[in-house]
Amino acid sequence: MEPMKALRIILIIRRYRQMAKNSANVIKSAGLGLAAGIMFGFVGSVMLKDNKKCKRKAVKAIDSVENFVDGIRDMFTS
Repeated sequence: MEPMKALRIILIIRRYRQMAKNSANVIKSAGLGLAAGIMFGFVGSVMLKDNKKCKRKAVKAIDSVENFVDGIRDMFTS
């Protein structure tokens, strides 16, 4: 009976380690995406600084990204 209990504990530990690894990869990917988005937003704002129509569209896009990031943050905190 004792070897089965030890095997069960080993499998549970392995499962939690795999979940933690997958969570870390998701968070790393989200961070890289966020950094890329910030970079493109900064470059776009510098390039289109004088164009009002593009500026309005950029503000709408930034607001949409902020809402998306807030939604993801709420999913992880809940």
